Amino acid sequence: MVGIALLGAGFAGKRQLECWQRVPEARVVGLWNRTAERGRAAAQRFGVPFYPDLEDLLADLAVDAVDIATTPETHLAFTRQASAHGKPVLCQKPLADSYDESEAIVSACERAGVRLMANENFRWRPWYRVAKQVVRSGALGDLFHLRLTYRDSLAVATAERPAAQVFDDEPYLKKAERLVLIDMGPHNFDIVRFLFGDPETVYARAHKVTPFLAGEEVATALLGYPGRTAVVEASFASIGYPPGIQSDELIIEGREGTLRLGWDGQLTLRRRLGGEERFAVDVTDYRLRAWTAALAHFVECLRSGAPFETPGRDYLKTMRFVFAAYESAETGLPVRAG
Repeated sequence: MVGIALLGAGFAGKRQLECWQRVPEARVVGLWNRTAERGRAAAQRFGVPFYPDLEDLLADLAVDAVDIATTPETHLAFTRQASAHGKPVLCQKPLADSYDESEAIVSACERAGVRLMANENFRWRPWYRVAKQVVRSGALGDLFHLRLTYRDSLAVATAERPAAQVFDDEPYLKKAERLVLIDMGPHNFDIVRFLFGDPETVYARAHKVTPFLAGEEVATALLGYPGRTAVVEASFASIGYPPGIQSDELIIEGREGTLRLGWDGQLTLRRRLGGEERFAVDVTDYRLRAWTAALAHFVECLRSGAPFETPGRDYLKTMRFVFAAYESAETGLPVRAG
């Protein structure tokens, strides 16, 4: 049994508490939160001990690893504390609000000789696992184009959700000067890397749409490879898209076929020589299952010594693409990021 110290009782922390209870090889042995009242309430709700002092929690002999589920600006300090106690770290995405801090997080764990995994749970969504299998099978042939589109109305004020209530679940996002690229970009760029490999260049545009949020709500990135291209689109401000199971659309094109993900979470392969194949994807509770799968992967790798799918040093590439996109959007020029 792997004992987990969980830091944070906000949006991500509560989801982590729920999902840790579904990982039989692990248990949360203690919860700490900057606001003690919120931390105690979450601990009581999920039946775990609350620690008012972080150092006391990290020093507990029952703690085998630390799950950092706080807001990004705190990740570096908490990683340094956890690694100083010799504890492996699972860190919520994004690693940090800047590339330098992201690098410092990775370096702190490496100097301390502890393992670090980025909690990048989107790649465990069931359709992306199936898409990876299709790509690996060679059914698409040589790949040449990918388009990943995320469209949602999270930043749209409505009669039911006035502007003051937008992002109530994650209030720090309201004042964040960087928004959709730093929040969704790590997910999106990680999926591109998972399915299509690492790009060499990034060219991006970003736009402000609403008057009541500080950061950009809409962004598009063109990722350049030798002989292939990927396009990533993300929006928190889109209206009128058909309600579906989920908010991503994915198209991967190769010389032998095209794989398409629809809003229903199902994948369809159309072949050059004719014929269509539909891959049935179980989308039941997909958010909960994907988040739990990431936690289970962290625990299994700690137990077996196997490499993480999203280890800290490698995940720096994902963060590099995020900040390269911001640099490109600010300068209007492509940025070499590979």
